[in-house]
Amino acid sequence: MQIQVAAKQPGNIGTDVLAFGLTGKGASSPGWRALRGLVGSNPNAMLALLGWNGKPGDFATFPAPRGARARVIAVGTLTSRGAADRSAVRKLALRVGALARTRGMAKVAFFLDSALSGADETDAMEFQALGEGLGYGGYVFDAHLGKKAEHEPASSVYAYFAGRSARQDMEKAIADGLAIADGQNRARTLVNEPANVVNPESYVEMARALAAEKGLQITVLDKAACEARNMGAFLAVGRGGGYEPHLVHLVHRPEGATTRVILVGKAVTFDSGGLCLKPAAGQAIMKMDMGGSAAVFGAIAAVADLNLPIEVHAIFAACENMTGSLAYHTGDVLTASNGKTIEVLNTDAEGRLTLADALVYAAEFKPDYIIDLATLTGACLVALGPNIAGLMGRNRGLIRALKAAGERADEPMWELPLDDEYKELLKSKIADMKNIGGRWAGAITAGLFLEEFVPDGVPWAHIDIAGPAYVENGSATRPFGGTGFPVRALIEWMRTL
Repeated sequence: MQIQVAAKQPGNIGTDVLAFGLTGKGASSPGWRALRGLVGSNPNAMLALLGWNGKPGDFATFPAPRGARARVIAVGTLTSRGAADRSAVRKLALRVGALARTRGMAKVAFFLDSALSGADETDAMEFQALGEGLGYGGYVFDAHLGKKAEHEPASSVYAYFAGRSARQDMEKAIADGLAIADGQNRARTLVNEPANVVNPESYVEMARALAAEKGLQITVLDKAACEARNMGAFLAVGRGGGYEPHLVHLVHRPEGATTRVILVGKAVTFDSGGLCLKPAAGQAIMKMDMGGSAAVFGAIAAVADLNLPIEVHAIFAACENMTGSLAYHTGDVLTASNGKTIEVLNTDAEGRLTLADALVYAAEFKPDYIIDLATLTGACLVALGPNIAGLMGRNRGLIRALKAAGERADEPMWELPLDDEYKELLKSKIADMKNIGGRWAGAITAGLFLEEFVPDGVPWAHIDIAGPAYVENGSATRPFGGTGFPVRALIEWMRTL
């Protein structure tokens, strides 16, 4: 995308969409004054007819007046008073990106109040959020529609910035935001694709293509290699499916990197529930049960584009959970690759079994941090709803840093306690542990189960994204389908290391 940051007045910008992001109303807002000067009168009455009343999140569009060099004026309220936050800028840019794509508008321009107020009022993170929102809003998934989207996303963005010396930094911030959005959109596409497109075998080829595109190292363990490593928990889940399971390991390894982060994602490309079969309605969206792996796939793509100076690994163990003649049974005892035995009391608690062996494999590389991501439990969705992920771990610094990164990236996570007393719920009479803990504290007992496969002393966090990984009923700022959660938060956190 062509990016320009400068200080031209709104009337001098040749663009398709001219967007004003306001942090106030009337004379208190420099953006409002610029808008009023452009249209030649107070636009309040017209905006009110369009449903805009100056409240945070309001958004309205109208044809540009005669004499303007734009086609459409967009007005968004970032906040009713004070400074806008990154989330508000991102959402405004998302709306503009969607508008540009649906109407075939190649050029967009942004005049944010904070940028109009002076150079010291805007930081690069605000412009990064602009890029994130613009890229996210321009996304469309039409791979299986006979009639494709008529228009491409915007190809040019202008942003007003009063300061001179930092303009290149602001342009880079927008470019960084677009790169993060691209990683997130890759994750969205993986989740949106049906299970007959993304399966444990095709997923390997997609990972190979990503490695070739981004210059990543890749290792793939086929079924025989996983058997040689005694990955009995992971392989059991995949036994009933028609595709061979594979473990994929991607690496971004820049010269001089001293910090090693390993991201592990759940990659059950379709979850029927196994012999503990889900009802038909529950199966309908189970193509999204690989959302954790999609997030680590998208995150390492963004890491490579940003060339972060840390070593990042993305690992996922891909399989289907199906009901074929070789499917694992309720009551089976499995042996994971660290030697722990697991009594299976529910074949629909399969994600933690695949992650168990993936976590043991990840720990072999002596990481500074391990983060696992999974659409793991309905219990977490019940507890925290569709917008907030569950966050678990013992390392206080890591948990605080991830939670703070999620807040800055507008991908919220809430900590759930790993209460040792709840380990009693996982005790088995015939094995080291059960794969479910019963009705109560389901998200927490799942986290406690995973902890058994991470060596003591390794900073580890588990993020249950069952709620925010997928949107069934979309809105203007939370479109239908895969979300790519929490690619932004992971990048935000890794940039602090």
